[in-house]
Amino acid sequence: MTERRAPGTGWEQTALRILTYPANLALAGAAGFILALPVVTAVPAVLAVARSLDGWMREDSTTVFTSTFREFAATWRRTLPFGILSVVVVGLLAFDAWFLWAQVASGTSGLAIAVGGASIPVAVSVVVILLVLPVAVCRNRDGTMKQWLAEAGFLAITHPVQTTVQLILAAVVLATLGLVPSMLPFFGISLPVYLVLSGFAGSAPPSSRSASGTPGDAA
Repeated sequence: MTERRAPGTGWEQTALRILTYPANLALAGAAGFILALPVVTAVPAVLAVARSLDGWMREDSTTVFTSTFREFAATWRRTLPFGILSVVVVGLLAFDAWFLWAQVASGTSGLAIAVGGASIPVAVSVVVILLVLPVAVCRNRDGTMKQWLAEAGFLAITHPVQTTVQLILAAVVLATLGLVPSMLPFFGISLPVYLVLSGFAGSAPPSSRSASGTPGDAA
């Protein structure tokens, strides 16, 4: 009697499961890119992508494209004010970096260089918080922006090695994708977020999770 192969086995199924990863990352990234187009919604879009990918990683949900929009709808009121503030702060830091570079290149105004250099620790802190924030948002899905920021800071301080590794990985990924700009809309958000979620997986138990999937927006 010919032995029948059990469904869900074989190299075909294995290949499909492997291909699911880039496909879902591309779909989530595309959704996040669309949501981030107004610029001030960039941070809310990143956090929505994180929550969507978190659902995929924990529950094998494959509706990452539509779930990214659902997560954005569920969280934008909590995240948009911080998103606007982040755009302003990043803009100011970018201007400071340009000013510092211009002063160094011209070799003038040591005081200006010292003042500009003082913004470097602030810039590093902002980048670290923004990097770890998706982890905090996924661990405490019903939390407030204040709670998420506090948890992100706690994770960054208590896991300096993981944070540094993820910072390097994110820089390498974005630099690599920058060589192929057509890939940025698909993986520019989702791949760094996926890596940081994977990197912090298991480092601490989640604060709380919604028992019924995507929570409603906080009042």
